[in-house]
Amino acid sequence: MKNKTLPVLLVIIINTIIFSAGGKTKSLDGVEIAYTVYGKGDTALVFVHGWGWDQSLWKGQVSKFSSRHKVVTLDLAGHGQSGKNRKNFTIKAFSDDVVSVINKLKLSKVILVGHSMAGIINLEVYRQAKEKIVGLIGADTYQIFQQGENPKNAEDYLTTFKENYLASVREYVRTLFLDDADTTFVENIVKRMQKLPSKTGMDIFRNIYQYNSLKAAADLQPKIITVNGQKFKVKEAENIKLIPGFSAKYIPGTGHFPMLEKPEKFNELLQEAIIEIVK
Repeated sequence: MKNKTLPVLLVIIINTIIFSAGGKTKSLDGVEIAYTVYGKGDTALVFVHGWGWDQSLWKGQVSKFSSRHKVVTLDLAGHGQSGKNRKNFTIKAFSDDVVSVINKLKLSKVILVGHSMAGIINLEVYRQAKEKIVGLIGADTYQIFQQGENPKNAEDYLTTFKENYLASVREYVRTLFLDDADTTFVENIVKRMQKLPSKTGMDIFRNIYQYNSLKAAADLQPKIITVNGQKFKVKEAENIKLIPGFSAKYIPGTGHFPMLEKPEKFNELLQEAIIEIVK
């Protein structure tokens, strides 16, 4: 008797290979960038994580959106499975990481989804690949667009991090959540973000604080929609004056990680944002 389960197993294996494929490419400075591709579709959703994380941040979105879109996640340089041998972790260098993946996969219709600092990284991605970008979606980011701090102010901010990096990261991460946030959940986030090496972490902070997002945002043409928690206020009126296509959606009861704190609600609003961009 023929084994009827074998063809079914082969189909499952083949689909897994096709629709969940990992790879690496090199960024502009030669650093290797790890990425994973799921699903298929004309519009690609490229998810970019923030400081101290990796592409696993988006695991709650991959299964939801890869059934109807091509979904791409990646590890920025210095994070996850990507190379750690970067000399200066600038916003421009991070944008090169994202662009290298877009080019490697030959993506031509992209919606960028970025958490926290990835919001400004994606501004730079748009500058480099605007003909391929149809919209930007933030995840607790784009509260305000502003000129970067001068180098001295940036160094002043980093003083406590230089004195005690792990304690400063702990204090910083705790400020990202509402007062009634689950303590175990917050502590798990703290421990994860403390794993980012001090030199890398402070270099990134330094470049974030000096980055001029006001200038970058002035060049934007497509819609930009952010899905935010309630911890940090979005200056919508000011942002709309700068970017007429700007809008914000909110998830009550969440802090800086709405995709982890309330993933179902985050996915609902993310889907709304995608529809608004592609319609």
